[in-house]
Amino acid sequence: MQFTRKFATWTALAALGVSGLFAAQTAPAQHWRRHAGFQHFMSNLNLSDTQKTQVKSIFQDARQSAMPIRQQLRQTRKSLRAAIQANDTAQIQQLTATEGSEFGQLAGIRSSAMAKVYQNLTPDQKSKLESLREARHARHAATKQAS
Repeated sequence: MQFTRKFATWTALAALGVSGLFAAQTAPAQHWRRHAGFQHFMSNLNLSDTQKTQVKSIFQDARQSAMPIRQQLRQTRKSLRAAIQANDTAQIQQLTATEGSEFGQLAGIRSSAMAKVYQNLTPDQKSKLESLREARHARHAATKQAS
């Protein structure tokens, strides 16, 4: 029951999210905001120069691995837009499943990269990272409650 509800929610969000693709000019701003947030997040850990080099290399490798998946995701979204405009529900279902798989692959690459970064942190940095995550989750929860 819960899986069905989650699947239906994600499918609906994916279909609705396509409308956001028509507003493509906002994507770079979101990317830079996310990138700046990550840089700020990592700068709070006081990484050594060696760690900074390792982190940069890990994320460059992850970016390279993700590039073909991102290109396929762009094509999937383009096809999904066409299916929505044609009201082809069978194609919409198939493409949203494909899109979900592609998002999953990207999440796997990102998570693997984060795991590699985590292994390069000192115990103090790991503790600090956990504190930062908890603070971020608390801010997010407070924002949700305020809305």
